[in-house]
Amino acid sequence: MAVALAGKRKPPAFPAEVWIVSITTFLSRSVGFLALFSTVFYKSMGLGAWGLSLALFAGGFAGVLGSVVGGWFATRFGSTDVLIAGSLLNVPLLYLLGISSTDPMPAIVLASLSVAVTQSFSGPAAALVTGSSYEGNTVTVVAFHRIFLSSGVTVAPIMVTAVGEGNFPLLFSLSAFGSLGTAAFLFSERARLRAAEALAATRDRNISAPPLGSDIGAAVPYDASRISRIWAVVVVFGTAMAVYAQSMSGIPLSVEKISDGGQLYSVLLVVNSLFIIFFELPISTLTAKLKWNYALGLGIFVTGLGLAVCGAGSSWTVCIIGFLLFSLGEAIFIPQASASIADISTPSENPRYQGYLSAAQSLGFAVGPGIGAFGALHDSALYWTLVVQISFAAGAVAVVAGMSKDRSSIRVE
Repeated sequence: MAVALAGKRKPPAFPAEVWIVSITTFLSRSVGFLALFSTVFYKSMGLGAWGLSLALFAGGFAGVLGSVVGGWFATRFGSTDVLIAGSLLNVPLLYLLGISSTDPMPAIVLASLSVAVTQSFSGPAAALVTGSSYEGNTVTVVAFHRIFLSSGVTVAPIMVTAVGEGNFPLLFSLSAFGSLGTAAFLFSERARLRAAEALAATRDRNISAPPLGSDIGAAVPYDASRISRIWAVVVVFGTAMAVYAQSMSGIPLSVEKISDGGQLYSVLLVVNSLFIIFFELPISTLTAKLKWNYALGLGIFVTGLGLAVCGAGSSWTVCIIGFLLFSLGEAIFIPQASASIADISTPSENPRYQGYLSAAQSLGFAVGPGIGAFGALHDSALYWTLVVQISFAAGAVAVVAGMSKDRSSIRVE
């Protein structure tokens, strides 16, 4: 009997489509130098504060547009083919970007197009992972996928350090080669991925009605208070992601004042990635014992506080401590936000509001870097003070949003 029980407790295996998409994510993130070093790249061309802010805004809104278009194409042509086509399209864009790395206008246009294409992967990749044949909890398979994402983000700064931070022609050539390799790998596994998509569509059509007495799928009367809490989480999450995006603009600009600031920024990215890889799931398990609103609010505030400590710091030690705080906040609030939406919404509402949550994240990434560049270059001390205040306010709204009804803890399975 002990053997039988041990067999029952064995976690489900991750299906092939999850491995394929996760490996693809690792490959693309490992050579995703533009996303991580866009601020450094634009500044290397001599752009001033306004030019740098506009360039980052252009890339941010291109990412929002790419997310929408990618999802639209995925519903019509399938997630697999969107991933393959996008990877192929990114090859000439990244190669031309390497050639134009000293000419601001063509570089901004090409970089924005590449960001749009890259961001179009998010929806299709998430659809393949969450719609896979994995028999366990969806949170588990998403956490598994995030390990590959963070691992790729860890490799990219190491490669930049090895190649040379200012050697953007070579870096973007490597990105183009990586995109081509990603497309080739996806194409070699196209039949398997398309079969997984077909299976997911079949499961969706054949879902049986819930048993009598079950509240799953039951009609829930409109509750203005509940809907307002959902929208509060969406808005707060978008604000938090705008603050989070300072790690890609305000931080690299602020650490320039420290000796070997460029190298320090690469180290900070590695610290963040390793922290998320090894500690996000255990931390989420601990914060699941808190009510969702308190965990969400705490994570958002700690994220902003850590960024401000790093941005205002004057040494490697202070900046690394600040970025560890930032990473702790990220590990708390990002998984908690999605879980909060799933907890408050009904099963039929959840996909729609999870989509709104993703849109809020894209919008936060669109406006955050430009604001960060402008603030850090004009009045760094005032700017980081405002970051702490905004994070506190957003965290407070998250806490208040969960007080209207007594909700049980959200637990990470």
